[in-house]
Amino acid sequence: MTDTGERRRPTIRDVAEAAGVAASTVSRAFSRPGRVSTETAERIYRVARDLGYRQAPVPHLGIHERTRLVAMCVADVMNPVFSAMTKGAYAGAAEAGYGVVLVDANESAEVEAKTLERFIDSVDGFLFAGSRMFDNALRHLAGIRPTFMLSRRVSGVNSVTPDTSIGMKEAFDHLVGLGHTRLAYLLGPSISWQDGIRWRALSDRCGRSLGTHLQHLGPFSPTLRGGAMAYRAWRERPTTGVIAYNDLMAIGFMREASADGCTIPGDVSLIGCDDIPFAQLLDPPLTTVRINQYLIGVNAARGLLSIVGSNTPRSDVRDVVTPTDLAVRGSTGPTS
Repeated sequence: MTDTGERRRPTIRDVAEAAGVAASTVSRAFSRPGRVSTETAERIYRVARDLGYRQAPVPHLGIHERTRLVAMCVADVMNPVFSAMTKGAYAGAAEAGYGVVLVDANESAEVEAKTLERFIDSVDGFLFAGSRMFDNALRHLAGIRPTFMLSRRVSGVNSVTPDTSIGMKEAFDHLVGLGHTRLAYLLGPSISWQDGIRWRALSDRCGRSLGTHLQHLGPFSPTLRGGAMAYRAWRERPTTGVIAYNDLMAIGFMREASADGCTIPGDVSLIGCDDIPFAQLLDPPLTTVRINQYLIGVNAARGLLSIVGSNTPRSDVRDVVTPTDLAVRGSTGPTS
Protein backbone atom coordinates (compact mmCIF):
# COMPACT_ATOMS: atom_id res chain seq x y z
CA MET A 1 0.00 0.00 0.00
CA THR A 2 1.19 3.55 -0.68
CA ASP A 3 0.98 6.48 1.75
CA THR A 4 -2.29 7.52 0.09
CA GLY A 5 -3.80 4.08 0.70
CA GLU A 6 -3.86 3.21 -3.01
CA ARG A 7 -2.73 -0.24 -4.12
CA ARG A 8 0.46 -0.17 -6.18
CA ARG A 9 -0.16 -1.06 -9.81
CA PRO A 10 1.58 -4.31 -10.75
CA THR A 11 4.54 -3.99 -13.08
CA ILE A 12 5.99 -6.18 -15.77
CA ARG A 13 8.58 -7.37 -13.24
CA ASP A 14 5.80 -8.47 -10.88
CA VAL A 15 4.28 -10.56 -13.65
CA ALA A 16 7.67 -12.03 -14.54
CA GLU A 17 8.40 -13.02 -10.95
CA ALA A 18 4.98 -14.62 -10.44
CA ALA A 19 5.18 -16.49 -13.76
CA GLY A 20 8.75 -17.63 -13.17
CA VAL A 21 10.15 -16.05 -16.34
CA ALA A 22 12.33 -13.09 -17.29
CA ALA A 23 10.79 -9.63 -17.68
CA SER A 24 11.91 -9.67 -21.32
CA THR A 25 9.84 -12.83 -21.87
CA VAL A 26 6.75 -11.12 -20.48
CA SER A 27 7.40 -8.18 -22.79
CA ARG A 28 7.64 -10.48 -25.81
CA ALA A 29 4.47 -12.34 -24.82
CA PHE A 30 2.52 -9.09 -25.06
CA SER A 31 4.28 -7.41 -27.97
CA ARG A 32 5.49 -10.36 -30.07
CA PRO A 33 3.50 -13.48 -29.06
CA GLY A 34 5.04 -15.54 -31.85
CA ARG A 35 8.41 -15.45 -30.08
CA VAL A 36 7.09 -17.12 -26.92
CA SER A 37 5.89 -20.71 -26.66
CA THR A 38 2.13 -21.16 -26.42
CA GLU A 39 2.34 -22.71 -22.94
CA THR A 40 4.56 -19.92 -21.57
CA ALA A 41 2.40 -17.19 -23.11
CA GLU A 42 -0.74 -18.73 -21.60
CA ARG A 43 0.88 -18.82 -18.14
CA ILE A 44 1.97 -15.18 -18.47
CA TYR A 45 -1.50 -14.03 -19.57
CA ARG A 46 -3.11 -15.91 -16.68
CA VAL A 47 -0.73 -14.41 -14.11
CA ALA A 48 -1.17 -10.94 -15.59
CA ARG A 49 -4.93 -11.25 -15.34
CA ASP A 50 -4.76 -12.48 -11.74
CA LEU A 51 -2.47 -9.61 -10.74
CA GLY A 52 -4.54 -7.02 -12.57
CA TYR A 53 -1.62 -6.06 -14.82
CA ARG A 54 -2.41 -3.90 -17.83
CA GLN A 55 0.32 -3.44 -20.40
CA ALA A 56 1.04 -0.02 -21.86
CA PRO A 57 0.25 0.54 -25.54
CA VAL A 58 2.87 -1.00 -27.82
CA PRO A 59 4.64 1.93 -29.53
CA HIS A 60 5.48 0.29 -32.85
CA LEU A 61 1.85 -0.79 -33.25
CA GLY A 62 0.36 2.56 -32.34
CA ILE A 63 0.53 3.93 -35.89
CA HIS A 64 -0.34 1.49 -38.62
CA GLU A 65 -0.58 2.40 -42.28
CA ARG A 66 -3.29 0.53 -44.13
CA THR A 67 -1.98 -2.28 -46.31
CA ARG A 68 -5.34 -3.44 -47.71
CA LEU A 69 -4.38 -6.98 -46.75
CA VAL A 70 -5.76 -9.36 -44.13
CA ALA A 71 -4.13 -12.59 -42.95
CA MET A 72 -6.28 -15.71 -42.82
CA CYS A 73 -4.95 -18.63 -40.79
CA VAL A 74 -6.81 -21.92 -41.28
CA ALA A 75 -6.39 -25.12 -39.29
CA ASP A 76 -5.96 -27.32 -42.38
CA VAL A 77 -6.15 -26.13 -46.00
CA MET A 78 -6.74 -29.71 -47.20
CA ASN A 79 -10.02 -29.90 -45.29
CA PRO A 80 -12.89 -28.98 -47.69
CA VAL A 81 -14.61 -27.10 -44.85
CA PHE A 82 -11.80 -24.58 -44.61
CA SER A 83 -11.51 -24.39 -48.40
CA ALA A 84 -15.10 -23.17 -48.57
CA MET A 85 -14.54 -20.71 -45.71
CA THR A 86 -11.44 -19.38 -47.44
CA LYS A 87 -13.25 -18.89 -50.73
CA GLY A 88 -15.96 -16.96 -48.90
CA ALA A 89 -13.39 -14.81 -47.10
CA TYR A 90 -11.67 -13.98 -50.38
CA ALA A 91 -15.03 -12.92 -51.85
CA GLY A 92 -15.93 -10.81 -48.82
CA ALA A 93 -12.52 -9.13 -48.79
CA ALA A 94 -12.63 -8.44 -52.53
CA GLU A 95 -15.87 -6.49 -52.06
CA ALA A 96 -13.88 -3.94 -50.06
CA GLY A 97 -10.85 -4.01 -52.36
CA TYR A 98 -8.79 -6.13 -49.96
CA GLY A 99 -6.51 -9.10 -50.55
CA VAL A 100 -6.08 -12.16 -48.32
CA VAL A 101 -2.80 -13.77 -47.25
CA LEU A 102 -3.52 -17.46 -46.56
CA VAL A 103 -1.61 -19.48 -43.95
CA ASP A 104 -2.02 -23.22 -43.29
CA ALA A 105 -1.63 -23.85 -39.54
CA ASN A 106 -1.58 -27.63 -39.96
CA GLU A 107 -3.68 -27.95 -36.75
CA SER A 108 -0.86 -26.25 -34.78
CA ALA A 109 -1.18 -23.39 -32.29
CA GLU A 110 2.56 -22.80 -32.64
CA VAL A 111 2.21 -22.15 -36.38
CA GLU A 112 -0.60 -19.70 -35.65
CA ALA A 113 1.59 -17.84 -33.16
CA LYS A 114 4.36 -17.58 -35.75
CA THR A 115 1.82 -16.19 -38.19
CA LEU A 116 1.17 -13.32 -35.79
CA GLU A 117 4.88 -12.63 -35.52
CA ARG A 118 5.30 -12.59 -39.27
CA PHE A 119 2.28 -10.56 -40.31
CA ILE A 120 1.23 -8.36 -37.40
CA ASP A 121 2.92 -5.27 -38.88
CA SER A 122 1.93 -5.93 -42.49
CA VAL A 123 -1.82 -6.66 -42.41
CA ASP A 124 -4.87 -4.70 -41.31
CA GLY A 125 -6.55 -7.61 -39.52
CA PHE A 126 -6.69 -11.34 -38.88
CA LEU A 127 -9.13 -14.15 -39.65
CA PHE A 128 -8.72 -17.46 -37.79
CA ALA A 129 -10.61 -20.52 -39.05
CA GLY A 130 -10.67 -23.38 -36.57
CA SER A 131 -7.96 -21.79 -34.42
CA ARG A 132 -6.13 -23.95 -31.85
CA MET A 133 -4.60 -21.01 -29.95
CA PHE A 134 -5.39 -20.27 -26.30
CA ASP A 135 -8.24 -17.83 -25.63
CA ASN A 136 -6.01 -15.31 -23.85
CA ALA A 137 -3.58 -15.09 -26.76
CA LEU A 138 -6.45 -14.43 -29.16
CA ARG A 139 -7.94 -11.79 -26.88
CA HIS A 140 -4.57 -10.07 -26.69
CA LEU A 141 -4.27 -10.07 -30.48
CA ALA A 142 -7.77 -8.63 -30.82
CA GLY A 143 -6.61 -5.66 -28.73
CA ILE A 144 -3.84 -4.94 -31.24
CA ARG A 145 -5.43 -5.69 -34.61
CA PRO A 146 -9.05 -6.26 -35.65
CA THR A 147 -9.64 -10.01 -35.43
CA PHE A 148 -12.47 -12.38 -36.35
CA MET A 149 -12.82 -16.03 -35.38
CA LEU A 150 -14.50 -18.45 -37.78
CA SER A 151 -16.28 -21.51 -36.35
CA ARG A 152 -15.07 -20.79 -32.82
CA ARG A 153 -16.20 -18.35 -30.14
CA VAL A 154 -13.82 -16.63 -27.72
CA SER A 155 -15.09 -14.18 -25.11
CA GLY A 156 -14.00 -10.68 -26.10
CA VAL A 157 -13.21 -11.55 -29.74
CA ASN A 158 -15.43 -11.10 -32.81
CA SER A 159 -16.73 -14.33 -34.33
CA VAL A 160 -18.91 -16.02 -36.93
CA THR A 161 -20.05 -19.49 -35.87
CA PRO A 162 -22.56 -22.02 -37.18
CA ASP A 163 -25.33 -23.03 -34.79
CA THR A 164 -24.33 -26.69 -34.96
CA SER A 165 -26.23 -27.43 -31.77
CA ILE A 166 -29.47 -27.14 -33.76
CA GLY A 167 -28.23 -29.42 -36.53
CA MET A 168 -26.93 -31.99 -34.04
CA LYS A 169 -30.25 -32.08 -32.22
CA GLU A 170 -31.99 -32.63 -35.56
CA ALA A 171 -29.56 -35.48 -36.28
CA PHE A 172 -30.34 -37.07 -32.91
CA ASP A 173 -34.11 -36.72 -33.41
CA HIS A 174 -33.83 -38.16 -36.93
CA LEU A 175 -32.14 -41.33 -35.68
CA VAL A 176 -34.53 -41.73 -32.76
CA GLY A 177 -37.44 -41.25 -35.16
CA LEU A 178 -36.10 -44.16 -37.21
CA GLY A 179 -36.19 -46.38 -34.12
CA HIS A 180 -32.56 -46.16 -33.02
CA THR A 181 -32.06 -46.24 -29.26
CA ARG A 182 -28.30 -46.93 -29.05
CA LEU A 183 -26.25 -44.11 -30.53
CA ALA A 184 -22.56 -43.19 -30.66
CA TYR A 185 -20.83 -39.88 -31.28
CA LEU A 186 -17.33 -39.96 -32.80
CA LEU A 187 -15.35 -37.23 -31.06
CA GLY A 188 -13.13 -34.87 -33.05
CA PRO A 189 -9.95 -33.17 -31.76
CA SER A 190 -9.99 -32.61 -28.00
CA ILE A 191 -8.85 -29.00 -28.56
CA SER A 192 -11.72 -28.25 -30.95
CA TRP A 193 -14.30 -25.76 -29.62
CA GLN A 194 -16.85 -27.05 -32.12
CA ASP A 195 -16.42 -30.63 -30.91
CA GLY A 196 -17.46 -29.58 -27.42
CA ILE A 197 -20.52 -27.78 -28.77
CA ARG A 198 -21.61 -30.80 -30.81
CA TRP A 199 -21.16 -33.32 -28.01
CA ARG A 200 -23.00 -31.13 -25.48
CA ALA A 201 -25.92 -30.66 -27.87
CA LEU A 202 -26.26 -34.43 -28.32
CA SER A 203 -25.88 -35.10 -24.59
CA ASP A 204 -28.54 -32.53 -23.79
CA ARG A 205 -30.93 -34.06 -26.31
CA CYS A 206 -30.30 -37.57 -25.01
CA GLY A 207 -31.04 -36.41 -21.48
CA ARG A 208 -34.52 -35.45 -22.66
CA SER A 209 -35.12 -38.70 -24.56
CA LEU A 210 -36.26 -41.63 -22.42
CA GLY A 211 -34.93 -45.04 -23.36
CA THR A 212 -32.08 -43.76 -25.54
CA HIS A 213 -28.41 -44.44 -24.76
CA LEU A 214 -25.63 -42.23 -26.14
CA GLN A 215 -21.91 -43.00 -25.90
CA HIS A 216 -18.86 -41.20 -27.26
CA LEU A 217 -15.77 -42.73 -28.82
CA GLY A 218 -12.44 -41.02 -29.35
CA PRO A 219 -11.10 -38.41 -29.75
CA PHE A 220 -10.02 -38.99 -33.34
CA SER A 221 -8.30 -36.94 -36.02
CA PRO A 222 -10.90 -35.13 -38.21
CA THR A 223 -9.69 -37.02 -41.28
CA LEU A 224 -10.43 -40.13 -43.35
CA ARG A 225 -7.85 -42.02 -41.33
CA GLY A 226 -9.44 -40.81 -38.11
CA GLY A 227 -12.77 -42.12 -39.35
CA ALA A 228 -11.25 -45.53 -40.07
CA MET A 229 -9.83 -45.65 -36.54
CA ALA A 230 -13.24 -44.62 -35.21
CA TYR A 231 -14.88 -47.53 -37.02
CA ARG A 232 -12.49 -49.99 -35.39
CA ALA A 233 -13.28 -48.51 -31.97
CA TRP A 234 -17.01 -48.66 -32.75
CA ARG A 235 -16.74 -52.37 -33.60
CA GLU A 236 -15.75 -52.97 -29.97
CA ARG A 237 -18.84 -51.09 -28.72
CA PRO A 238 -21.36 -51.21 -31.59
CA THR A 239 -24.53 -49.15 -31.80
CA THR A 240 -27.23 -48.92 -34.46
CA GLY A 241 -26.70 -45.20 -35.07
CA VAL A 242 -23.50 -43.14 -35.37
CA ILE A 243 -22.95 -39.38 -35.60
CA ALA A 244 -19.47 -38.26 -36.61
CA TYR A 245 -17.69 -35.01 -35.72
CA ASN A 246 -17.38 -34.18 -39.41
CA ASP A 247 -17.96 -35.57 -42.89
CA LEU A 248 -14.35 -36.67 -43.44
CA MET A 249 -14.52 -38.89 -40.37
CA ALA A 250 -17.90 -40.22 -41.50
CA ILE A 251 -16.47 -41.08 -44.93
CA GLY A 252 -13.47 -42.82 -43.37
CA PHE A 253 -15.88 -44.77 -41.13
CA MET A 254 -17.97 -45.69 -44.17
CA ARG A 255 -14.99 -46.95 -46.18
CA GLU A 256 -13.67 -49.06 -43.31
CA ALA A 257 -17.16 -50.46 -42.68
CA SER A 258 -17.50 -51.46 -46.33
CA ALA A 259 -14.13 -53.24 -46.26
CA ASP A 260 -15.27 -55.09 -43.13
CA GLY A 261 -18.58 -56.23 -44.65
CA CYS A 262 -20.65 -53.86 -42.50
CA THR A 263 -23.47 -52.25 -44.50
CA ILE A 264 -24.74 -48.67 -44.23
CA PRO A 265 -27.55 -48.09 -43.41
CA GLY A 266 -28.42 -51.80 -43.08
CA ASP A 267 -26.17 -52.54 -40.11
CA VAL A 268 -25.59 -49.00 -38.88
CA SER A 269 -27.01 -45.59 -39.78
CA LEU A 270 -24.38 -42.87 -40.19
CA ILE A 271 -24.55 -39.06 -40.02
CA GLY A 272 -21.75 -36.58 -40.72
CA CYS A 273 -21.41 -32.85 -40.21
CA ASP A 274 -20.48 -30.01 -42.62
CA ASP A 275 -22.04 -31.18 -45.93
CA ILE A 276 -18.80 -31.02 -47.90
CA PRO A 277 -19.30 -30.94 -51.71
CA PHE A 278 -18.92 -34.68 -52.40
CA ALA A 279 -20.98 -35.91 -49.41
CA GLN A 280 -24.00 -36.43 -51.65
CA LEU A 281 -21.93 -38.28 -54.28
CA LEU A 282 -21.06 -41.18 -51.97
CA ASP A 283 -22.75 -44.58 -52.11
CA PRO A 284 -24.92 -44.28 -50.16
CA PRO A 285 -25.14 -40.46 -50.11
CA LEU A 286 -24.23 -39.15 -46.66
CA THR A 287 -26.87 -37.77 -44.31
CA THR A 288 -25.18 -34.76 -42.71
CA VAL A 289 -25.62 -31.55 -40.76
CA ARG A 290 -25.55 -28.85 -43.42
CA ILE A 291 -23.34 -25.81 -42.72
CA ASN A 292 -22.83 -22.95 -45.18
CA GLN A 293 -19.08 -22.58 -44.73
CA TYR A 294 -18.81 -20.15 -47.63
CA LEU A 295 -21.26 -17.79 -45.92
CA ILE A 296 -19.24 -17.98 -42.70
CA GLY A 297 -16.16 -16.83 -44.62
CA VAL A 298 -18.02 -14.00 -46.35
CA ASN A 299 -19.57 -12.73 -43.12
CA ALA A 300 -16.26 -12.87 -41.25
CA ALA A 301 -14.41 -10.89 -43.92
CA ARG A 302 -17.19 -8.31 -44.14
CA GLY A 303 -17.32 -7.97 -40.36
CA LEU A 304 -13.55 -7.61 -40.07
CA LEU A 305 -13.29 -4.97 -42.77
CA SER A 306 -16.24 -3.00 -41.42
CA ILE A 307 -14.20 -2.61 -38.22
CA VAL A 308 -11.00 -1.79 -40.10
CA GLY A 309 -12.80 0.90 -42.08
CA SER A 310 -14.61 2.53 -39.16
CA ASN A 311 -14.00 3.96 -35.73
CA THR A 312 -15.88 1.13 -34.01
CA PRO A 313 -14.38 0.51 -30.56
CA ARG A 314 -12.76 -2.92 -30.38
CA SER A 315 -14.64 -3.50 -27.14
CA ASP A 316 -17.86 -3.73 -29.20
CA VAL A 317 -17.65 -7.46 -29.88
CA ARG A 318 -19.75 -9.00 -32.65
CA ASP A 319 -20.92 -12.61 -32.46
CA VAL A 320 -22.64 -13.64 -35.70
CA VAL A 321 -24.44 -17.01 -35.80
CA THR A 322 -25.35 -18.79 -39.04
CA PRO A 323 -28.09 -21.45 -39.23
CA THR A 324 -27.66 -25.19 -39.79
CA ASP A 325 -30.04 -27.99 -40.69
CA LEU A 326 -30.03 -31.71 -41.44
CA ALA A 327 -29.70 -32.95 -45.03
CA VAL A 328 -31.32 -36.41 -44.98
CA ARG A 329 -29.86 -38.82 -47.54
CA GLY A 330 -29.24 -42.53 -47.96
CA SER A 331 -26.82 -43.31 -45.12
CA THR A 332 -29.60 -43.42 -42.52
CA GLY A 333 -32.54 -45.79 -42.32
CA PRO A 334 -34.83 -47.64 -39.91
CA THR A 335 -33.19 -49.88 -37.34
CA SER A 336 -33.31 -53.54 -38.30
